[in-house]
Amino acid sequence: MRRICGDFLLIALIGIALFAKVSSAYFCGYDDFSETRRVVFEDAGNPSRIFTTTHFGTTKYRPLNRLSTFLCWTVGGGSALPFRLRNFLFHLICALNVYSLALMWTRQRAVALVAGLFFCLDPAANQNVVATVFTNTSAFAFLLTGFLVFLVWAESMRTIWLALSLLLVLIGMFYYEPVIMVFPMMAGYLSLEKWRGSSRAPTFRAIAVWLGGSAGVLLVFGLARHFVVHGKNIRVPFPTMLHNAMLYTAGLLSPIDVVTANQLFGSPLPPEIHTGKKILALLLIAIMVLTVSFFAFLRMPMARSGIRRLDKGLVVYLALLIPIVLAPFLLFTPHASETYLYLPAALYCILLSTLLWALLPSKVFYRSAVVAILVCFGVGTWIRNHRVAECGQTAQNILKSLPVSHWKTGDWYIRLSNVPGETLPPRYGVYDYKGLATVDPGDPDADNAIQKALQVATGNPQLRAKIVSPAELGSSCAVPITCFEVSQSGSIHQVVLAPNQD
Repeated sequence: MRRICGDFLLIALIGIALFAKVSSAYFCGYDDFSETRRVVFEDAGNPSRIFTTTHFGTTKYRPLNRLSTFLCWTVGGGSALPFRLRNFLFHLICALNVYSLALMWTRQRAVALVAGLFFCLDPAANQNVVATVFTNTSAFAFLLTGFLVFLVWAESMRTIWLALSLLLVLIGMFYYEPVIMVFPMMAGYLSLEKWRGSSRAPTFRAIAVWLGGSAGVLLVFGLARHFVVHGKNIRVPFPTMLHNAMLYTAGLLSPIDVVTANQLFGSPLPPEIHTGKKILALLLIAIMVLTVSFFAFLRMPMARSGIRRLDKGLVVYLALLIPIVLAPFLLFTPHASETYLYLPAALYCILLSTLLWALLPSKVFYRSAVVAILVCFGVGTWIRNHRVAECGQTAQNILKSLPVSHWKTGDWYIRLSNVPGETLPPRYGVYDYKGLATVDPGDPDADNAIQKALQVATGNPQLRAKIVSPAELGSSCAVPITCFEVSQSGSIHQVVLAPNQD
């Protein structure tokens, strides 16, 4: 137990070292300002809306997500610190759950420690941690903890553990609907144990109890959604599903993530890559080459000896589970996002650690591979965190430099533009925001986030604001302190009155 506690401490300390800087960063990106505006002008005055309305009028019902945002804003008094500490704390809980799951499945501390470190540092999981208002790390902490307690029930068959497991899962589902994918995880594990024919294989009565409890949880969740949610989710066309599936596969398997490659080698980020047939063909070829190389490696003597100590049932279970837990996003979300790789990344890190330990029996090869992957992951996470910290600083500079004290009452109309001649890069997640885009990238998704941010900063819901072109800004400013140019670094320049409009 002392060694396990030491492993926990090591994972926590490494995580703290890498996430310390971003944990003190200000809000970054339009989601942050949209949700905090909802807290200030909707939920604070009528908290019941948290439970009686959907997520921005969509088919998503996430009352605990919204409640968590409300509490963090209230506790922090407008600071981003409680949000960021919450996300990091729950990410650490998820990493320790990954460690615990790997330990229960493999009985090898080395496998568990590597899996926990991999996941803690994996760039594929980073966006859920550093996107301030996201509560996905909270949701998946409940999922993974509930699943871990479920494994305890599967060994002990004590009903109290199953009840606790299902309660944790239900809480997680009210944070984030895809937590529902824990049920295929549970069913898959029960099937695996039944197939193995081990002494821990569930009896018919145990399966019936699990099915009944799971049905009860789903009924509660379904009824809650029935009374609040209206409308249906639209299925994604198959070509889009295939396209997104390849992107997700590349995101999980690539040892150097796209943000790191952009920072170190100047390679384009995905928005700058036109994913036409040639790019998709190259991506498919790369995946096939990796697959062929892996199977070729399995034919080597060193790998063959390692296969004998490999838990093949566990490997198949994890390999099948990754696309299964991705299924809701492939089926109903047309745009690919790293946000949806959090749970697949957790499973992949356990799978990767298991394969490395089994297939690289040589300590030199094994340690070299583990260190190389940890360095790649650690560098990627450091770069991403640094970019988000810069984004938060820029957004804070913009909002602090504007004369918001003058706009606390009245019908103000504020217009802002980028500095003429400066071109902002296309955004990728929360990792490529510059200038005004740190608050509002100016596209339909942002839903006029600059107005929401300024309404919160002034406490004035009557204030209107808009991002306009430099040409429009220079020709229509007739009221003092209402027109500003914003540079990529976030510096503010007030535009003088238009000629003939004194």
